[in-house]
This record gives sequence, structure tokens and C-alpha cells, in this order.
Amino acid sequence: MKRTMSTGTRFAMLVCAVATATWVLGFSAAIQASRTTAQDHDHAATTTQHEEDAHLHADAAKLVNPVKSTPASIAAGKGLYEKQCVSCHGATGKGDGKSGALLTPKPSDLTDASWKHGPSDGEIYTLLKDGSKNTGMKGFASKMTAQEMWSVVNYVRTLNTSK
Repeated sequence: MKRTMSTGTRFAMLVCAVATATWVLGFSAAIQASRTTAQDHDHAATTTQHEEDAHLHADAAKLVNPVKSTPASIAAGKGLYEKQCVSCHGATGKGDGKSGALLTPKPSDLTDASWKHGPSDGEIYTLLKDGSKNTGMKGFASKMTAQEMWSVVNYVRTLNTSK
């Protein structure tokens, strides 16, 4: 004996599927909205680094690095940089990592004196934490602790060869 679903059962299953899809899409949008922490301004898409639209972030600039720049914090920052940053910024910080070659705009050269989002420790920390909208630079707040990000700031400071 062959069993078939009634029209009512099919309709109920369809309604359930639509309700589930609607819930998932709404939930997904809510999560995305809560994660939108990237610096909240647009930058022109460009393939060069540090165009003339460099700017400062006054509130971020006020942040003081609580992690003293010591050989230990720099070594810790280097280890994190090698795990999280090398693929885009390259081993020496020139912005020439393998994954970075695929990005537009290209990753920043961390060895020069130009800092597109501001030169202070607090501005660099904020960029690490929140990322930069419309770029490949994603925030690391969910991957590193505050202390780890400050240690990365200490290490990145050692890459600047323009002094």
C-alpha cells in the first residue's frame, strides 16, 4: 500500500520551511549587524598603500598602551603576528604576504612612517581590534585578547624602518 502526504501536510511542511528560513535569515542579519565593528567610514578602493586620504581617530589616539614594550611583549607580539598577520602583511611587514597579493586595497606596509588610520598605539590597536571597513583587514577582537593585541602593536612598532 502506497502512502502519500495529504495536501494539508504538504502545506504545513512548506509553512514550517518558510518560517525556519525567515528566522535563520533574520537571526543571521542580527548577528551581522552586531559584528559590524569595522571602522565606520569608507575608503576609496585602491591598489596602492596609504593614499592621501590618511586620517586620524581622535578617540582611539587617546588610548594608552597598557602593555609595556619589553623584549617579552615584543616576542609575544611577534608570535601572534606570525600566526595572524604574515599571510597578508608578509614576514617583514611590507604588505607582501601571499594572501595579501589577492586583496584590493593591498595590505599596508608596516615598515614605513605612513599610517593611514593614525600613528598612535591606540589607533593601531583599534584597527587591529575592529578592522577596516571595505578592506581585507578584519578585526581580531574575537581571536586575540586585548593584551595580545597590544603586544602585536609593540611588535609592529619594531618593523618601522623609516626612523
